[in-house]
Amino acid sequence: MELKKINKYIISSVALLLSAISISSCEDLVDESPISEISPDNFFRNNNDALASVIGMYDGMQPAFRLKHYYWGEFRGDSYINGNDGANANNIELTTNDVTSGNSGVLRWNDYYDLINRANLVIANVPNISGFDTDLLAEAQAMRAYAYFQAVRVWGDVPLFTEPVIGASPDLQRPRTDANTIINEVIIPDMLAAEENMGILSRPYRFSQTSIWALQAEVYGFLGDDVKTKEALLKIVESNEFSLVTSARDWQNLFLNDDIDPFSANPTSNGPLKIQQGPELIMSIGFSLNEEPGSGNRNRAGIFNLFFAGIPSFTLSPALEQKWREKFPIDSLEWVTKYPDTDPVLTTTNEEGEEEFVYGDYRYYLSREGITNLELKGVGNARMAKYNKVNFNQTLDDSDMVLYRYANIVLYLAEVENRLGNNIRALEIINEFRTARQLPLVDADEFGATQQERELFILDERQLELLGEGQRWWDLRRTGRALEILNPILDTLTGGRTLTDERLLFPIFDEHIVENPLLEQTPGY
Repeated sequence: MELKKINKYIISSVALLLSAISISSCEDLVDESPISEISPDNFFRNNNDALASVIGMYDGMQPAFRLKHYYWGEFRGDSYINGNDGANANNIELTTNDVTSGNSGVLRWNDYYDLINRANLVIANVPNISGFDTDLLAEAQAMRAYAYFQAVRVWGDVPLFTEPVIGASPDLQRPRTDANTIINEVIIPDMLAAEENMGILSRPYRFSQTSIWALQAEVYGFLGDDVKTKEALLKIVESNEFSLVTSARDWQNLFLNDDIDPFSANPTSNGPLKIQQGPELIMSIGFSLNEEPGSGNRNRAGIFNLFFAGIPSFTLSPALEQKWREKFPIDSLEWVTKYPDTDPVLTTTNEEGEEEFVYGDYRYYLSREGITNLELKGVGNARMAKYNKVNFNQTLDDSDMVLYRYANIVLYLAEVENRLGNNIRALEIINEFRTARQLPLVDADEFGATQQERELFILDERQLELLGEGQRWWDLRRTGRALEILNPILDTLTGGRTLTDERLLFPIFDEHIVENPLLEQTPGY
């Protein structure tokens, strides 16, 4: 049963229960909700009840991540600049590293703790069911680990709840728990228990063994444990469940939610049409037009809103575009000089009806507004168009949000192999990746003479391939390069604020501190 195919009525049986266990927000953490007369003891009678609660948990994942996945992992990096004077002011605080503690959209954690509470509800009650389905328990354990891991990466120390909270409990006001305690006592035990309890190897919209291994690789990488990171990554590779796509069209179809054909000589559109399929997709947050949009489009993706809105908050940065053009020249003479033995992938038909090459990396053209018409939007003015090529109503955005993709795993493995001193294997992986992408191979000189040079090369490969997937900021954090790479850029931006070690974390939202006097603001804010 796939989440994207499950309509709202399937979770209606637990709607009252879920509202009962939501932590209240006006005075505490999440929106205040009426208390149901249904208790968990009366609800969790069998595995069907448990499944309904798990689906309700995934339903809570949609509003929790629809925007914040990108606010936190995408726009703090060096791939974007502020898009327009009329753009959302809260959004554009990200590119200048000047996020204020009153920035509700980026910092409010109501939906986040509601998601954690839903996972806690499953973890606390499913084991009491006779003959309970261990896969369902594993999903909740993975979800709680995933949610707390994001929170630790974003804020550091956060309040810790490991038991479900029902109604307006007096225990809601808690101080921030040390991040290392959360990692060692909740995140790592949860993700290891999830691996042990999970019997399903892969599925695209719910946690499975492969997505749990991907989570483990992220956590261990964050902790600097390259050996355990490599072990988790190799489990995914050796599962043989996924493979890299080998054509431009198949690459675009991993992301495109449009009925436009970007490979047509005269692409036109009649409206959105989800494609988003392929052998690289490990786990995504699924969205469906069968669901009502919900208040504030809670049940819709935030992709169009953030990347392709008519008044964009973010456009591709000149630094990113220049990097792409230097690595894969768009000028025919420069390309042939650099890559005499490799033809570019894309072609077009000229006015005489003759086919000719479009020089450069096809991913650049497919990720940038204007497709192959680079003059449509000048450098620094183009929206990111990996998911959408034309405008449409935000209420129709059912784009799946990719959390884990095989290309990410492969390039991450190259990064780890390099740090472990296996630079020959790291280069082999890069060239296996380049071969799949039909791009020129890399020799040892271009790869780099030192471990640091090679790491920067791999990070560039990741930046171009994973653009728009919420990975760049975490790459810079994981490798300790955020200050080194971003501060020279921030120094040139109007309103840019110098990044410090303290400001690698976000502040706590002002209202949360007012609601909970036990909270202390993040240092540096």
